[in-house]
Amino acid sequence: MNNIAIPGSVLRFIYGVALRAKKLLPKKKCIAFDQTDKESIHGFIEHIYVINLDRQPQRWKQVLGEFSQVLDAKGRALSGYVRRISAVDALDFESVVEPETVDRTYTLGEQLYVDPRRVLPSKLNLDEEVQMSRQEIAVALSHIEIWKKIAAGKDQYALVIEDDICLSHRFSIYVGKVWSELLQLRGESVLFDILYLSYREVDQGAEKTPVTENTFQLFRGVWFLSGYVLSKRGAERLLSQLPVRGPVDLWVNHKFSTIDALLASSSVIEQRIDEKSQNSYSILPVLSKIGVLNSETPGTYKSIPLVKPIFVVGKDNEELTSLAMALSMLGYRCCSDLDKLPDGERGLLAEEDGASNFEAFVNIGCIDVNIDKLAPIHPSGRLIVVGQSLSKDEIDSLVESWSNRSLVLTSHSVYKWKAICEFLGLVPPASPYPKLRGLGQRKIDHKNNGLENRTQSSHVWLQTDSSPWVLPDKNNLDGLSLISNSLNDSEWTCVASDSFNSFNDDFWLKRDDTFPGNMALFRPSNLSISNGSPAEITVSHEDLGVRKFGAAALTSRRDFLFGRFEAVLKPPKIDGIITGMFLHRDSPRQEIDIEFLGKDPRKMLINVYYNPGCEGARFDYGYRGTPVVIDLGFDATTDFHSYAIEWDKNELRWYVDGVIVHKRSNWEPTPIPHLPMKFHLNCWPSASRELAGKMDVKLLPAKSLIKSVLISTSEHDHLGITKNMRESEELLEWEKV
Repeated sequence: MNNIAIPGSVLRFIYGVALRAKKLLPKKKCIAFDQTDKESIHGFIEHIYVINLDRQPQRWKQVLGEFSQVLDAKGRALSGYVRRISAVDALDFESVVEPETVDRTYTLGEQLYVDPRRVLPSKLNLDEEVQMSRQEIAVALSHIEIWKKIAAGKDQYALVIEDDICLSHRFSIYVGKVWSELLQLRGESVLFDILYLSYREVDQGAEKTPVTENTFQLFRGVWFLSGYVLSKRGAERLLSQLPVRGPVDLWVNHKFSTIDALLASSSVIEQRIDEKSQNSYSILPVLSKIGVLNSETPGTYKSIPLVKPIFVVGKDNEELTSLAMALSMLGYRCCSDLDKLPDGERGLLAEEDGASNFEAFVNIGCIDVNIDKLAPIHPSGRLIVVGQSLSKDEIDSLVESWSNRSLVLTSHSVYKWKAICEFLGLVPPASPYPKLRGLGQRKIDHKNNGLENRTQSSHVWLQTDSSPWVLPDKNNLDGLSLISNSLNDSEWTCVASDSFNSFNDDFWLKRDDTFPGNMALFRPSNLSISNGSPAEITVSHEDLGVRKFGAAALTSRRDFLFGRFEAVLKPPKIDGIITGMFLHRDSPRQEIDIEFLGKDPRKMLINVYYNPGCEGARFDYGYRGTPVVIDLGFDATTDFHSYAIEWDKNELRWYVDGVIVHKRSNWEPTPIPHLPMKFHLNCWPSASRELAGKMDVKLLPAKSLIKSVLISTSEHDHLGITKNMRESEELLEWEKV
């Protein structure tokens, strides 16, 4: 029998039709809801509080529509019970969060207490600290605000919901039945502190015991706070135990021993599947690292419709470069900080329907002087003027041809995300507004382009990720090579040289984690270093709980911005095994790779991953990257060879035995990674047979040998980025509390 895959868009359409069809059903009473002047400790649910973002008015309307279909005990629509609570916006709160209210640091042990896993690494640091994301802090603050209202009010019970929900068709009858059971059992006392009507149990199931036919006493093991009834006493008890530590639904689980928490046997408030979640879960990278999560689901970027093209003009280079990065974070393929465009790109821009490679143009000299001519050519385009250093007359002249299609940003535009996103009709990303050093209008080197990479017979470009930060395979640009002040060999300063006669603990970190797609757990014991011999990374077959194989990886303790990274090594010749030397970082994810795939020892795979943003920006997209396979002309597994990556702000270069084999300039097909990264060496069994081949376990153990590592960089460039990062960290310090 063949399974038929239904596209997500079709499912969402069917789901929307089903929701609308509910309105045709007769309205039903729910006896749990009533509003009365009589004071009663067991009473009824008298109000419904809805946490709703100011920028999501459509969700508020949807919630009102849901409750208009349900009647209270006297036949009145529950839409009259609903009170909107303006949610704390993760993109808008800039003040320091009081530590008495939210403690942003929690531990892996606290997570695993609520969600215990059957299979874990043999070595586990339960005290490993995790930092809450901004969204998690904002959600916690929003719930705390409602708890305060309930604790200070007269109502004994209130329903609290988040705005991305819909009610089950069973809601009215079922909640009424639950309420009747509790009144019968506990009618002379407060019925509960909290009653979950919307939830998801952890994989092993919630720890609970029956109370009534349709309720359980909770001890731990439920996620979500998107729909729950809270009593006045429950609100007081939760507030008395602040601060919230970690995600609020996790924290409440830890309070079940001190509050009376009940779970309805069915979740009758559901989360909508036609709404895109803006949540950012801080625990996911930690669970991936220890091997609890091993999904190979691509980290793909889902494009959204954009108003385009966008033109940005001004004189303040720092603001312009930062705004270019901000537009990239909003999903625009952005060309910025050039004196002029390549001829082909300029010609496309002069046509109303020209298929330009870019959707936003920032601080481009040839555009600055022709901005008035572009207005009629692009009737759907937008103009943003960075007003700093411009007079009122200069600003008026720039926007004259653009009428209501222009936005002027001044030094008074404190919260730039809000102004820009309202102008473009977009939701701001859950990351701070970027702050970068100004690049100015750089000159293109027309003598140097990337065409040679596309035409070399030894180069085979593989399928790339689809994202705003990767130019499509079919483009006419061939990169933006800039007239460069790239360092020559005499300007590199050696900062690390290791022949592995002993282990350099000051420089290297032995990894003891893993990542999705890696069938092994990295362990220090799988790395062998002895005087006079190359370092050995061994891939072995052994049951380690979360993984069935052991391997090893080395990571530099320090970060590098630009430099030359060279290793002399010999990979193993076994299908399914990958040997890697690369630079990598997360938040945002950027990476520059050299990899050897066991299935084809005469080939070397190089790759670049790029995501926009400054330090801490949660942009970690990428599954395939932008890979190229290069024919080495020899079998890399038979002898040692030198492999090197050179990285500067304008170009990337790859070398084999001192000979350059590949180079990339800006937008070929990604921007050049611009943030500090750590240097890595590893060897591991890949779950991807497509990439590395099928591993024959009988051929293990496999050994990757590393003879030496040499890292050179420029102190000037390193100090420059350090200063820039320090300024960004000072600007964003409020995010870390």
